Amino acid sequence: MTHHINRWLLAFAAAYLFLMPTNAVRFVHSITFGSAGACAVIALFVASRNHVTRIPPAGASILVPLFAWAAWSFASLLWSVDPAYSLGQLEREVMDSLLTMLIFYVVARDARSVRVLIGAALASFACGALLAIAMDVVTGTWDAGRWHHGVGPWSTWVVLIAPFMFALIAPPPAGFGGGKRLMVAGIALLALLVVTARMTDNRVVWIALAAVFGTASLAAALRWPQTFTRTPMRWIAPFAVLLLALALAFADVLEERAGAVAPTGGVTVSIERDPRLVLWEHVRERIAERPLTGYGFGRRILAGPLAREMGDPLLAHAHNVFASQWLQTGLVGMLAFTAFIAALALRYVRFLRSRDDTLAFVGVAGVALIAGFIAKDLTDDFLFRSNAKELWAMTAFLLGYGMRRERILAAGEVPTLAGQTMLANASARPLISAGAGPVTGAPPPPPRRQSESV
Repeated sequence: MTHHINRWLLAFAAAYLFLMPTNAVRFVHSITFGSAGACAVIALFVASRNHVTRIPPAGASILVPLFAWAAWSFASLLWSVDPAYSLGQLEREVMDSLLTMLIFYVVARDARSVRVLIGAALASFACGALLAIAMDVVTGTWDAGRWHHGVGPWSTWVVLIAPFMFALIAPPPAGFGGGKRLMVAGIALLALLVVTARMTDNRVVWIALAAVFGTASLAAALRWPQTFTRTPMRWIAPFAVLLLALALAFADVLEERAGAVAPTGGVTVSIERDPRLVLWEHVRERIAERPLTGYGFGRRILAGPLAREMGDPLLAHAHNVFASQWLQTGLVGMLAFTAFIAALALRYVRFLRSRDDTLAFVGVAGVALIAGFIAKDLTDDFLFRSNAKELWAMTAFLLGYGMRRERILAAGEVPTLAGQTMLANASARPLISAGAGPVTGAPPPPPRRQSESV
């Protein structure tokens, strides 16, 4: 029974992750989400009955600020300026987000599950990107609102998906192992990423992508310094080319936006005239009026007043994820949210410092994901609807697999890096999954045949 529940959970979770970025087939969204949630609760209950299969918790450093943020957000109903709006947003943005985290934390029971989820996310991105390019070529316009949640959310999805492209070249078990076909697929995905990011006309997306790839490359170089020292050009050349492409695209968008905003003033004047600078002054004044409690949960809780003051319906929220949290839930809520994000980042750094290469790869992907999210949302707030679910899903399955991997390593059921090298040289037989032992409840395999090793 446990095996069947886990299989159904993985199928529904992968389908839901695939559908997250699209604005179509909402009924199927609901079916996959509800089914995955039910399977996750059942799988969690079944696993908890045996100490061998019990899913390790994320730890107090993560769970305490997470639930403090959620509880304080619900408490804001008591003083919200629009309780009905806040209640609806709490149901969508807090309750649904917590269930999303639970689903993807539970489903990440082994490396195969992680690969399936990463594959679903990359496939979803590829399909969406190809559809966007086709629409632009055939019709001359990309109707992002019809198929996706909008151009802004798509640019954020581009940033969130970027760290998982490294899985194509990362070694098993968490990665796909590279090879010529996967290298070609990776280059194609990178091209789709750059093209569709440019189609959004978003400036910050290039800074966020540079943060993702820069963080991942720096983390990998620090974690595997010997490899970097032996073949520096193998690391530096691709990264330099990528940064150059991102810089050129960023400059192109700046010039285009400058021509639209300030035809005679250039880039400097267009930045000085950015309406968000004025918006942030208004937001700061609003925060000063209710610094501790805020105005009630919901990104657009002050949409009416802000839009009237700014004379622009697009400037109806804070356009900074941390200022937005402060505006909604006050200093208490913002600090709890910030502590949660910081705790996630620190946990990924702990994974990165592990002697186990597989766990270190999880850490690389995690810190790159957090870096990209923060960079993208310093000038906007896309912790909302599909982007929020995507972020929480990805952080949850990285965290869930990382915690299980740590437990396996602590139990001594997976060799350390030195032991992995000795075993690889001593055995010519294909390696099999260690995750099938302690995580699923099957007897642990012999130490000489671990495929969770790198």
